[in-house]
Amino acid sequence: MKIASLVIVLSIFVSVNIANAADDDMALVSGGKFSFGEDKKKIELGDFYIDKYEVTNAQYKKFRPEHEIPDGKENHPVADISYFDAEDYCKSAGKRIPTSEEWEKAARGTDGRAYPWGDKFDSKKANTSEGGKGGTVKVGSYEGGKSPYGAYDMSGNVWEWVDAWDSKKQYRVARGGSYFEGDDMNRTTSSLMSIPDDIHEYIGFRCAKSK
Repeated sequence: MKIASLVIVLSIFVSVNIANAADDDMALVSGGKFSFGEDKKKIELGDFYIDKYEVTNAQYKKFRPEHEIPDGKENHPVADISYFDAEDYCKSAGKRIPTSEEWEKAARGTDGRAYPWGDKFDSKKANTSEGGKGGTVKVGSYEGGKSPYGAYDMSGNVWEWVDAWDSKKQYRVARGGSYFEGDDMNRTTSSLMSIPDDIHEYIGFRCAKSK
């Protein structure tokens, strides 16, 4: 009986530690109101977590072993991934795709800023066309560009799928801009529409979960 009790306690301890370890790679976004969209409409959300980094090629390969990683890009954001593939990955990790509102709050905070770091564009804080990289870079490369909640690459690198549709429910939405666009499309309010089963070299994703 004592051994059984010990096993149960150890199992709970291990489970809690695994959950906490997972949270180390996620940022807590506190609940409350924030300014959403170009018109800064007031939206209220509860607490939630969002990945600090875009999902990488190496992480995605563990989920889909057949995924081919471009040479030297293990820690670059995975791309050429459909919305459905991204959704399946997040579900497998016990997470989900963030809503558009969650994504934007995690990117801009509560002060309605235009970019994760503030209102003035800075090509040294995000991987956009102004930087001349011509492709993705390792996630988390721009320390100065992280959001108020500590999420990286929410401007530039790759667009990120979110759980939202266009008004006619024909296209899924991606947020955040990419290396392919300039500062005007890399704002915290920027959106891109795409058919959900399409894949693009400039669209990736990150996951979220409720607190």
